[in-house]
Amino acid sequence: MPLLHSHSHETDPLLERAERGGGAVHTYQARSQWSNVRHKFRKAFAEFFGTLILVAFGSGAIAQLVFSPANSSWFTMSLGWGLGLTFGIYIAGGISGAHLNPAVTLAQAIFRGFAWAEVPVYWLAQFAGAFAGALIVYVFNYAAIKDADPATTVGIFITGLQTEQVSTCAAFIAEFLGTALLVLVIFATSDKGNNPAGNTQPLIIGLSLAAIGLSFGYQTGFALNPARDLAPRLFTAVFGWGFEVFTRQSWYFWVPIAAPFAGAVSGAFVYDVLIYGGPSPLNN
Repeated sequence: MPLLHSHSHETDPLLERAERGGGAVHTYQARSQWSNVRHKFRKAFAEFFGTLILVAFGSGAIAQLVFSPANSSWFTMSLGWGLGLTFGIYIAGGISGAHLNPAVTLAQAIFRGFAWAEVPVYWLAQFAGAFAGALIVYVFNYAAIKDADPATTVGIFITGLQTEQVSTCAAFIAEFLGTALLVLVIFATSDKGNNPAGNTQPLIIGLSLAAIGLSFGYQTGFALNPARDLAPRLFTAVFGWGFEVFTRQSWYFWVPIAAPFAGAVSGAFVYDVLIYGGPSPLNN
């Protein structure tokens, strides 16, 4: 997700909040060994917990849909993912920018000057957070999962072709388009020359994810995020479903990896070509 605010130099956000409005912000000085570790890796920690929240709420909503269909629906599941994204951005936004998505991180690096050296760190943190989020959902629903058909419960954690009428090509297009639309909203609400959303940006982006799920998500389950699908897919392979999760549906697993990367870059490209007037490789 977009950087909600940036720091001109390395400072501790807690120190900044304590001194904001009262004069200059002093350079951070660690008061303990853990404080130094936290300060050094706080962006990675923020991406980890933000992505964890996203997957925990989103996959948790799917679990509710699977185990209590009378009290859930595609709408409530889509809303669960949207609210999970909203909460994740609020948790991580002021520290890391709350990308929570490797495809968004790539688009930010290409078009918004995000440091390439931090890209693998963000990707690793996002992947680990998505894995941990899947673990939380698994533990919370352990009894029900063990009593249910694995072919049904695997869909709590991973995406795939939702009906026999959906082809792999159509699924790729759906994932591509959904991610492109999501990144368009992210870039538009971050653009100071347009109509920046400010403190409401997390809610707007979360609602956009819910809207994409409602409008374009049924074909694939709308991953739109390589970490959101790949990490839980690895989790299911390790925790009882077997590595068939990678071969199922004619090796579908590559679609929610490749299509979001392509969609995010394309959505950012379109926004910068047609609308954005600020610093961008396309405007230099």
